[in-house]
Amino acid sequence: MKFSIITSANEKEKAIKTFDIVEKEINNCQNISDFVILNNDPAINDAIYLQAMLSGKNKFTLEIRFEHENDFSQYGIENVTKTECLNIFKQYYEGNLPDLTQWENITKYVRQHYYDSEIGLNQETTHPTFNDNFKADFYFSISDYYSPFGNDAGFDAMIEAERFLQNDESNNFYLIRLINEIKIESYDFDEKKDSENLHFTIYDHNAVVSIGFTNLKVNGFIMEDVKEKTLASLHFLNQVKKHENYLIMISDLNKIDAETYGT
Repeated sequence: MKFSIITSANEKEKAIKTFDIVEKEINNCQNISDFVILNNDPAINDAIYLQAMLSGKNKFTLEIRFEHENDFSQYGIENVTKTECLNIFKQYYEGNLPDLTQWENITKYVRQHYYDSEIGLNQETTHPTFNDNFKADFYFSISDYYSPFGNDAGFDAMIEAERFLQNDESNNFYLIRLINEIKIESYDFDEKKDSENLHFTIYDHNAVVSIGFTNLKVNGFIMEDVKEKTLASLHFLNQVKKHENYLIMISDLNKIDAETYGT
């Protein structure tokens, strides 16, 4: 059995030969969200890694991932003491899985949800957290113009954003890059300045809105800077189009706590 380790202090995977290194790295976790990932090859009864993340004073959240044929599953448990954490990692290093009786099956929360033309958009193909917070029927439409994905710009932006998220080099979820590439000069509608090319400007804002909601649809969360730009574009569109759907999207999105980088 070969083991390797990745930590918040050193995200480059490193082969290890003794458990002492794992114990040292777990003890070195000082700040909230410091983590240790123990990878193994071959899998232990389909388990490919065990992860610990510091969640409080001497408290850890653990996750274990299983890779099955053409599928995966993931389990997590919170409020694990450091002693319990070390014992679980020691057992895992010795080739034994933890007792998952008290662990939660979190597969549906970590699974990414991409558009499938044969299935379409519905609550079965979008992230559970998205479904919990965005309940209006138009969120699942690819034909309603006043929806995130129902206009040409929105649908195309969804496909492009999903390609970005599936790219191993996407640096996690930095969809702000796609939004910044659109190069919108202002998110405030200026009738004199914007009326001449209003069609193109609306197209751009529809794309921004789609990127933001794609982040939510795929991952179940939205990054803070992406949320800010998405809300700004929704306000712009509502100034121009004045449609109830924009007000619903603004209200729903404002209720979501955004994620920040490094957390």
